[in-house]
Amino acid sequence: MELPYDTYLKVGAVASEHCESVREYIKNEILNSIREELELKDMKKQLASRYAADEISYESLKDLLGAKEAERLRIYNDTILESFREADIVAKRLKE
Repeated sequence: MELPYDTYLKVGAVASEHCESVREYIKNEILNSIREELELKDMKKQLASRYAADEISYESLKDLLGAKEAERLRIYNDTILESFREADIVAKRLKE
């Protein structure tokens, strides 16, 4: 990976504070970033499941994930529930 020289110097300064080479520091930061992203996705999935099961409120969801992400999950959840209601209506009609 190529970095601008001034960026390389800045990374080198931070890496030396951690007693690592620039290469090792960049590798560790990338791995840490990926791990954090996966943990965040897992947390969002768990919160979405708890919200869908009415275990946490929309306000709690908003506090934990922020308004934009909470609204996205609320709309998704409402859409899924509406689809299930519509499917139940169709299934009842077919049985009659």
